[in-house]
Amino acid sequence: MKLRLYYTISLLILFYFCNLNAQSKNYYRDYLLSYPQTAITAVNAPGQWEPNDWIKAGSVIVIGSSIYLLDEDIRAAIVRNRNSVTYKIADTGNFIGDGRNTIPLIAITWLGGYAFDSPKTQDTALLVTKSMLFANGLTTVLKYSTQRYRPNKNRGNSFWNGNNFTHHRDSFPSGHTTFVWSIAPVLAEQYKDTGWAPPLAYGIACLTGYSRMHDEKHWPSDVFAGAAIGYFTAQLVLKTTPTIFVTPSIEPLGIQFSWIY
Repeated sequence: MKLRLYYTISLLILFYFCNLNAQSKNYYRDYLLSYPQTAITAVNAPGQWEPNDWIKAGSVIVIGSSIYLLDEDIRAAIVRNRNSVTYKIADTGNFIGDGRNTIPLIAITWLGGYAFDSPKTQDTALLVTKSMLFANGLTTVLKYSTQRYRPNKNRGNSFWNGNNFTHHRDSFPSGHTTFVWSIAPVLAEQYKDTGWAPPLAYGIACLTGYSRMHDEKHWPSDVFAGAAIGYFTAQLVLKTTPTIFVTPSIEPLGIQFSWIY
């Protein structure tokens, strides 16, 4: 509940200062309208998949199922090799994956882009926000519908383990992992020309996933599912969301803002 409140506050902050010229206001209108459009696209996507898309989906299911069968072994191996260094690494990954720490940075990123007239920076913050909201919304539904205990409860890795519904069985998928993997592809795409951004973004995302397993907060299959949800949601958002780009203006007094899908 607290995390959803942070998401709401983040959106309010992002849009509070949207007071640019008329063209930019139209962009923000189109950005907001793209939310239901993206949701509709996601629902209709399987009916439009090509053979390669079905192969990808099948591969994700096969890999995820294989990891599920190895959950206990992978967990034991990670726990067996914990030491003072891995605990420090895990602390870093957990910090990054916690929305309470990262969401304010997203808001600051947008404000910085606004203050310094950087449309690309604004784009990045808005794309990240949308991807994060969609991915974590799906993850929240799955968490409570699959009713899976976390590893540190020592109740096994099965789903629907128990007779009654409870908020304490919320292991699948990993929310922290979903969060960072919904952000990493956006950063990698937006700053792919830098060379170092994609490996850094995905490296941090992997670090968070490892941290959740290291601290026995999630099973390996939880982490894999969270990463898959975050990654594919980000790709969908990148394809279905308008973005601002700057073009030279023939007017002597400023810049012209345009937006594309």
